[in-house]
Amino acid sequence: MSSVKPEGISDRERALGAMKDRRDGKTWAEVADAWGYHDKSSAHRAVKTVLERVEGETADDYREVIAARYEALWAKSWEAIAAADAKGQLVGKSQLVASARGVLDSLAKLQGLQASTKSEVTVVTRGAIDAEIEALFGKAGIQPGDETTDTQENP
Repeated sequence: MSSVKPEGISDRERALGAMKDRRDGKTWAEVADAWGYHDKSSAHRAVKTVLERVEGETADDYREVIAARYEALWAKSWEAIAAADAKGQLVGKSQLVASARGVLDSLAKLQGLQASTKSEVTVVTRGAIDAEIEALFGKAGIQPGDETTDTQENP
């Protein structure tokens, strides 16, 4: 296998070329040889790295587009609410407000701004359970260690 990197090409361009060759059906060994990687695992790592970077960039770009769309929807919703207010229209206003709130909720969720829910955990220890049992026995008039007998007879 060749380990000579093609002249005048960046590591990213080389990884993108390797990715295209792999997509087109070449084996990892063929990709490594064509693009100057030491072995097939080096070619695989380079392609995996570039894919992760491209997917991350694409997701961030997509989030920006969706956020812009939500902001445009919010602006339109706010204009509609203001127009309904100016005309004294009450019919349909609650739907407009609900729609605007939904847009803001979606935008907050997209940007990771929603408050996390608060969870409260109560830990009950063995000592607390024993104390509760003793308190219940006390209310029933039973002393710890008292023997109780069944008052029902077996037939």
